[in-house]
Amino acid sequence: MYRLIQKMSISYREIFEITFIHLVFYSRNKKGWLFLASDDVTEKTEVIYGSENVVNRGIQGIPLAKETIDLCGEEVGPSTIVANEPILKKYIEASKRGVRIRQITEITKNNILDCKKLMDCMKLRHLDGLYGYFVVVDGKMFNSHAYGQEAKSFPHMVTSTVKVFVQQQQFFFETLWNKGIPAEERIREIEEGIEPERTEVWRDPNEISMKAIEILTHAKIGYDHCIDWKGPSIIVNNESIKKAYLQLIRSGAHIRLLTDITPDNVSYCKQLSSLILKVRHLDQIKGNFGIVDRKYYGGTAYTRESAPPEHYLFSNVREFVEQQQSFFEMLWERAVPAEQRIKEIEEGRTPEKLVIIQDTQKSISRAFDIMNKTRKELLVIFATPRTFTLALRAGAADIYRKMSENGINIQVLVPRGGAKIEENNEQIAKLREEISPSINLRLSEVDLNTRITIMISDRKEFMSWELRDDSLDDPYLAGGIATYSNIEALASSYAIIFDNLWKITEFAENLRIANIKLESNEKAMKEFINIAAHELRTPIQPILGLSEMLADASSNDPQRQRKLFEIIIRNARKLENLAEDILDVTRIESGRLKLAMEKVDLHELVESVVHEFQRFLPADGKVTLNYQKLIDDRDDDHHGIPHLEILGDPQRIVQVLSNLLGNALKFTKEGTINVRVGRKDSPSSSEAIVSISDSGQGIDPEAMCKLFEKFMSKSEKGTGLGLFISKSIVEAHGGKTWGENNKDGKGATFTFTLPLVT
Repeated sequence: MYRLIQKMSISYREIFEITFIHLVFYSRNKKGWLFLASDDVTEKTEVIYGSENVVNRGIQGIPLAKETIDLCGEEVGPSTIVANEPILKKYIEASKRGVRIRQITEITKNNILDCKKLMDCMKLRHLDGLYGYFVVVDGKMFNSHAYGQEAKSFPHMVTSTVKVFVQQQQFFFETLWNKGIPAEERIREIEEGIEPERTEVWRDPNEISMKAIEILTHAKIGYDHCIDWKGPSIIVNNESIKKAYLQLIRSGAHIRLLTDITPDNVSYCKQLSSLILKVRHLDQIKGNFGIVDRKYYGGTAYTRESAPPEHYLFSNVREFVEQQQSFFEMLWERAVPAEQRIKEIEEGRTPEKLVIIQDTQKSISRAFDIMNKTRKELLVIFATPRTFTLALRAGAADIYRKMSENGINIQVLVPRGGAKIEENNEQIAKLREEISPSINLRLSEVDLNTRITIMISDRKEFMSWELRDDSLDDPYLAGGIATYSNIEALASSYAIIFDNLWKITEFAENLRIANIKLESNEKAMKEFINIAAHELRTPIQPILGLSEMLADASSNDPQRQRKLFEIIIRNARKLENLAEDILDVTRIESGRLKLAMEKVDLHELVESVVHEFQRFLPADGKVTLNYQKLIDDRDDDHHGIPHLEILGDPQRIVQVLSNLLGNALKFTKEGTINVRVGRKDSPSSSEAIVSISDSGQGIDPEAMCKLFEKFMSKSEKGTGLGLFISKSIVEAHGGKTWGENNKDGKGATFTFTLPLVT
């Protein structure tokens, strides 16, 4: 009974719960079985002594079976039935009546012939290690026999109709029957010399070590072993296992060991690497298992460092072993050589990985983690403009913004797609405003011919995603399989590819802009030629006409002649200024603009120009010119008016002032022109600020973006060179120039700055 309980892996508590009414005690002494009586007087249990009485009771009982007879006995059981011809005859008769007869026994070489005879009248199944003998008839009667020294003898038998007890024995039988294997399969194994397939759980640590080493010593092909980070210490500290390994190696068998090599076990792994030729590392291995000769599997769920496991699963079931071998091969292919991992640990380097990520949510989460730990540079190539939009929607915009605030260089390359250039430029401006003005976002005119998005972090890590369908609104559905690697050589190679694409895109963009400028310049040149021709014709006509009049001898009026000379001189000055402007443009573009630098009091210089310019104001007094020195409360020595001394070319600065004042006067029909001069200080520099405001028509919105370009003019008068020359002169002095419409909607203000002498 104890052996049966062991076989079924049933706890004593469960047995007690099943038999809570009847308690059964078994004794090997002469008294045999003892049963407590049932409360039900119709149920009874009795003990029959004597082999003859037992046989007679069996001969009488078998014919009473109507539906089923279930037998369970040890190895001698089949031979006992066959040897007792009357009993065998009754079983054959019962089978012919339609009674289903099943027997569980241990089929061996000793009883195989008897088992074959019984298979004619009953179904047989094999189970290792059975002990004792019992029969259940129709689920209502239970008989338990004790064998004598001879197979034909039955010293005594216990029979019972107690319902609960019979049900318990029927339950035992069904459990064992389900665990058994068909007799045909077991007989074939014996006759063909095939090892029986079995799966067992070993629980004794000593038994585990003994059996595991025994299996290892019989290995002929090799041993594939997968263990967690605690496993190497167990192998190294167990001399028996080490000897078994050495014996395997000497016999020519190969050993492959797969483990998680960590700083805690690296010393053990180095010892194993010197002992076993093939050791590989794989991160975070859980559980431990081994496969011997591709025939035997053993494994445990957990280990204790430097100690054997407390339980162990063994199996030689072919399909199961093949499955586990397949798992091992997959893990082995993903692993890295132990030498590489040990070197990484000893040198403090991060383990190199190349990982395929199927789950898009996991890959995007991994990407955000990488972005958050980027320290210097993030390079991104998007497959399509839509992919870029989906990435921003998924949360990349906030991360880009934080990275930019931390001073990280972000370069994003996006294919321009089918949108117009103007639309893309507006999109870029909007994105830069939403994310960060410092982000380097570039739309590529070049078709990248790829459906892959690539991200490189600090030229050390990279991720790539295939594009599944960017027409979907969900970014997690639009993306496909991702690849991650921290192999620096790969990341660096991708970064070089990005750099080349970035340069090609920049080159293509420059060509596009140059082409636009060329077309614009060609148009501007035509306009300039027309304007210049008009400007030249305007002073030339009076010069020629008045010169002819002066040549006429009849003109003897000195006052009239003086007026004519003034007109000629004024128009000649216009020609001279036009020629100088053209020459200045040539000097600026060729880099030959020369400045005669000296210390200049800016207040005095501006005041003299304003004073000189008063004579050009209309005589009707509709336009007035005011000069204002902005007050600085910090300068007590000059009564609030700051001292402004610059290092510059006074003639060139006068040229800038004259150009700006001339423009203001040209576009102001009535009102006031204000000239203001002040000072601006910052921790790093001090500079003078000069602004000229008018109350004229303001700056045309179409001209705002090209305000300081050559030949840019919205006026019928003027060449459009003045602002270009003025800006170039100011920048040559280290200053800045800009123009804007006044906030009240009347007129415009042009401002320039010049560094102060410190």
